[in-house]
Amino acid sequence: MKQKILLSNLLLAMLLVSSVFLLFSFVYASMKTSSLQDISEEKQMFESSEKEFTALKNNMKDWENVENEYLGFRDTLVLKFEDFSKFRQNLELIINRNTLSKSKFVIEYKKALDNEYIKVKIHMILNGTYSNLKKFIVDISGINKIAYLRTVRLSGSESVLSGDFNMEVYLVR
Repeated sequence: MKQKILLSNLLLAMLLVSSVFLLFSFVYASMKTSSLQDISEEKQMFESSEKEFTALKNNMKDWENVENEYLGFRDTLVLKFEDFSKFRQNLELIINRNTLSKSKFVIEYKKALDNEYIKVKIHMILNGTYSNLKKFIVDISGINKIAYLRTVRLSGSESVLSGDFNMEVYLVR
């Protein structure tokens, strides 16, 4: 009988040990599953963050290029303040080359774009033939700096026209 009790106690102990191992295996499997889910979620969050970082990095490169492009634009297309007198002399040459007479020539300076630029308005009334005024407009469009005719009004007869020109030029310091 002692052997039966001992055997039953041994079986109970083994059952208890197996129950503990079974319980441990359930806890371990549960932890492993939740751990795998956590790792999967963290991986997804990391991939999402990496995509956002890549997009921000590309956006930053674009912004860095904007400043370089602006400086290139300003250096190549905007007239420098110290070069305005030469521009004005070229404008006078274009007027004279096209045999136009001036009845009005007014220059007005204004600060523009947070005082970084100076906006120069030139109002001129030129008299001459249609072909000469047309040639003047073509010559003005050939200037490689930003200088454009804001408005052009022609009036007069076939032989002598009067051209009322409003021109804008931007200067940078």
